Amino acid sequence: MSNKLISVSVNEKLSNSSDDILVRNVPLKKKLTYAVGLFGTQIYNGIQASSTAWFWLNIMGIDNIAYSIVMLVFYNIWNALNDPIFGWLSDNTRTRWGRRIPYMRLFSPIWFVASIFLFLPLVQAELALIIWFTVFILIFDGCYTFVAGCYNSLLGEISFDTQTRTNINTLAWVFATVGIAIAYIGPLLFKENIRAFQIFVVVGSSLGLLALLIPSFLIKERPIPPEETPLALGTALKGCIKNKPFMAFVGWNFCVQFTTAILIANIVFYATFVLSVEGFQATFLVAIFLICALPGFIILPKLQKKWDLRKAVMFATIVMAFALVTLIFIQEYWQIIIALGLAGFGASVTMIYPNVMMTESADYDELTTNRRREAIFFGTNALFTKPAIGLAQAILALTLLFTGFVSDTVNPRTGEVIHNIQPATAILGIRLIMGLFTFIALVIALIPLFFYPSGEEVEKMKKQIEEIRVRKGDTISAK
Repeated sequence: MSNKLISVSVNEKLSNSSDDILVRNVPLKKKLTYAVGLFGTQIYNGIQASSTAWFWLNIMGIDNIAYSIVMLVFYNIWNALNDPIFGWLSDNTRTRWGRRIPYMRLFSPIWFVASIFLFLPLVQAELALIIWFTVFILIFDGCYTFVAGCYNSLLGEISFDTQTRTNINTLAWVFATVGIAIAYIGPLLFKENIRAFQIFVVVGSSLGLLALLIPSFLIKERPIPPEETPLALGTALKGCIKNKPFMAFVGWNFCVQFTTAILIANIVFYATFVLSVEGFQATFLVAIFLICALPGFIILPKLQKKWDLRKAVMFATIVMAFALVTLIFIQEYWQIIIALGLAGFGASVTMIYPNVMMTESADYDELTTNRRREAIFFGTNALFTKPAIGLAQAILALTLLFTGFVSDTVNPRTGEVIHNIQPATAILGIRLIMGLFTFIALVIALIPLFFYPSGEEVEKMKKQIEEIRVRKGDTISAK
């Protein structure tokens, strides 16, 4: 009799408290406050992704081999250390402001400084330039890990419902797309004068800092139940690696991170040396890519609702792959615009779903650990996928080297960039970076998605956690 009463009580609580626990109706003000922050992380990340290879290889002219070593060795070792450790540290932090907010407030200003000095070297000698680049790319990346990891983890604090998270993240990516547009168009717009480009970096970084401070002061974190005692770092990492949905996501994300990193780093080279365009025509390459991503923000969540998350992600990945491969051989500007538009639609999947899939992986983790550990998942994801960025940068640098690319020269008095004539092999190399390498990566990305949970499996998991949370009396505030 007592078991029946307990069962009825739990069912009543599930019925009455489900919306409180899941928080399907998050206030618009809270959604917007969260969304603004993604503008900040993406304008920083976008400036670095679109400009680093162009600035250091083409403008500063540092050795391609040295650049590749920095990105493949030092960058990846640094990530192997800082990504999981910073995530674990955030998960186990307890302050009256929360466990994410303090790090956002502390490291956002440092990120601002690192972003500026990454593109404003105060040295001239070759070795000094390499050291400068190494130091500031590592500081930049460390700040990215702390700030973006903590910011992304806030999504799990705002809502537990997958569809609501997708909707919030989609709104955030509308703001982020503006940040990305500024970050990607800037180098194309100012690539003819290095001083104008550096002013752009300062202005863009200032906007990023402001955008990150808004959610760090206006969003309140969920109180952590006392029973959520810290896990040891080794135990925390093992839990992530044993999480099958998470590792399936990581396999896909490695490939799409490689694709976006090499694509964006190469776009300035492609516009300048393959298409020989500047001004509006150059910036429109990025503009059409991002404009066509916007319909994806509407269509993909609808497809997710009709199919499930996994199938929606597969569909968009396939569209992006086949759009990019055409860039190897098409010649006409209008054809390239169509291809980049289709690729942009597919690329919306890389904007909407990574945070949702990682947070969903943390949901599965809660079933076994009885803890919310989003930050360690974001950190461990970075441990496995940041090497894709280093690999992309190294492959780009080595491809340019082995195909005979000739760096630009800069007028030291005016800052004007003077382009040199490129051999046919260098033009082919830039085309292969743009189309072939990205296509191969995206085809491989489809394989791990077959191991990601279906919609039915996710719903079953959510119901189990609902019951656990009702028994714990743990809810997420919608205020």
